[in-house]
Amino acid sequence: MDGDRFSEEEIVANTIVTMVGGQETTTNLIGNGVLALLRHPVELERLKADHSRIPCAVEEMLRFEPPSQHTARLAPYDTEMGGKFIRKRQAVIAVMAAGNRDPERFPDPDRFDCSREDNRHLSFGWAAHFCFGAALARIEGQIAFEAMLRRLPSWTLEPGPLAWRTNLGLRGLEALPLTFKNASTGPLRSDLSPCP
Repeated sequence: MDGDRFSEEEIVANTIVTMVGGQETTTNLIGNGVLALLRHPVELERLKADHSRIPCAVEEMLRFEPPSQHTARLAPYDTEMGGKFIRKRQAVIAVMAAGNRDPERFPDPDRFDCSREDNRHLSFGWAAHFCFGAALARIEGQIAFEAMLRRLPSWTLEPGPLAWRTNLGLRGLEALPLTFKNASTGPLRSDLSPCP
């Protein structure tokens, strides 16, 4: 940035990051979260019984199956990390999803636990690189799950294989075929597919 003006390249880069972060990751948070709840029915039943647990559940969804898997950075100076020498300006990939399953940080890290305390995951990055849309993503996730649990109390995953999207940096399903049972209208079939 030159003073208080963005270059055209910086404007384009920030626009792309904002669009991806504002749509793709939240879509994947909701889809991945629904799948995690369906695969862990005890947690789903606890949420149905107590909607006040939804904020904590969204944090666990972000930790357990994060929509954004990694981020790349350029090393600001020569350094050594984990016994490896990294040169200044060398690309380094931080795999946040692996950090979210670190057994030194999270007890029983492969267990999906919507009551997990001290759940400071890395799904929104860290420090200077913390996602500026984190608060909005959390609110969107909480609203989506509160509405689904209130309006559609019975969820069933349709039989068949699930296909994950092939983007290495973003984790999400191509589609999530579900049947919801609404108390007033009966079964409804839906496909939680991301927008094209």
